[in-house]
Amino acid sequence: MPFNEIKLRRPISEAQQQLTDKLLREVGDKKYSAVSFKLHEVLVTTPFSDISDIFTLMEEDFKALGKKQRGTFAELRSRSEAAALKKYEIRVRVSLGKIYDILAKTAGLSDEEKNSLMELECRLVEKYSVPRECVKQLYRRAKSADKRVIVAAESIYPTDTVKAILENCGYGSYDGLTVTSEMKDPTGESYYPDVLEKAGVKPDRLLHIGGDVAFDIELPIVRGSKALLIASPAALMDKSGRVRAYCEENDIFRYGGPERFALRCAFGLYSLYGFDIPQNKTALSDFCGDEYMMGFLTLGALSLVPGHDPGKEPGRSVLAALEKNEKCCAGRDDFIAMYEEYFGDISESSGREACEVPLDFVVKCCTSADRKFLEEHISAKVFKKWSSSVKDPEIAINTGIKPKQNAASRLADKMFPPGTKVRSITDSILAKGHKKLR
Repeated sequence: MPFNEIKLRRPISEAQQQLTDKLLREVGDKKYSAVSFKLHEVLVTTPFSDISDIFTLMEEDFKALGKKQRGTFAELRSRSEAAALKKYEIRVRVSLGKIYDILAKTAGLSDEEKNSLMELECRLVEKYSVPRECVKQLYRRAKSADKRVIVAAESIYPTDTVKAILENCGYGSYDGLTVTSEMKDPTGESYYPDVLEKAGVKPDRLLHIGGDVAFDIELPIVRGSKALLIASPAALMDKSGRVRAYCEENDIFRYGGPERFALRCAFGLYSLYGFDIPQNKTALSDFCGDEYMMGFLTLGALSLVPGHDPGKEPGRSVLAALEKNEKCCAGRDDFIAMYEEYFGDISESSGREACEVPLDFVVKCCTSADRKFLEEHISAKVFKKWSSSVKDPEIAINTGIKPKQNAASRLADKMFPPGTKVRSITDSILAKGHKKLR
């Protein structure tokens, strides 16, 4: 069943509907003759909290090769990609083949073994790539308005895999496709000129839609095009509340391990559920002021560990109140339907530890606005005691340490040095864009 055919009970918010309508009007504007879309995290995404979770699904296949390695295959595969990025400096120069050349050398794989694992990864990426329904509406609007549609795949995967992803996700009628992994000698900005060439229009007649500030906003703008920034569902989810950070901080050394696979999948589905269409954080709420979303993550994740008992008050009363709230239960049912659709063929015993942690967060750290959803279903005495016991989670949201720049950030500083007039103008445009689109 395709994602858009799953009958979800949660209605989108008024703000999300207004944003969708605004984006549709912009894409359909007659001033544009062509529209280009970034592929990953814009046209398509995955139901994981991080794409590296796909590597977890390859663990048994790697073990069957009998190679002795420290750590998991997911760790080996991630290290190999990091090494390739360091070697080739810019992401668009890295391909799946280059990553697996490093992996094969590290793990002592034969060419046949290397190619087998590469093919498996491509099949899994094809299987788990799903359309972002918000952007799919924009894609259809561009086609219905007779605009040329170009897909920019800044991807490590080969063209055949990219085409299969597009076909599986319902994007079969594009007019041009750029796949950076197969471009000759790509540089940090080379894919956009290729997109512009395939569009066959003057720069100011092209609207580009992407999720990366340096590559999808600054480059098009400096070349005379228009651009819209649509952040990934996972990035929007991370900024919407404290639950994900709470899980990571309280389980930082094991959150990325295979034993917590289901918990990470729960967050992946939550990002699709609430943030496919961008929405802002709601004050005094960790669930965007939405009972459906609260039930989706807490009761939904808990459904993966049936029979869980919070043990004592106020945990038991909070869980009972969640289960009495109709919208929270509708969110839980949406989670169950989505989890079955995407992960129903994965063993029930694999990686389901800590799925009670989102509920634990609500019991210990629930904000005043979110507690209101449950107040009528909890006795006044327990509710008062619960409210007085709630504390802010001990999470490091801002460490004060300057983050290490990636290649895109370094490119942005190189193209538009901080303090220059062009950078100031661009930052102003981006600030307005962020306010409008998030």
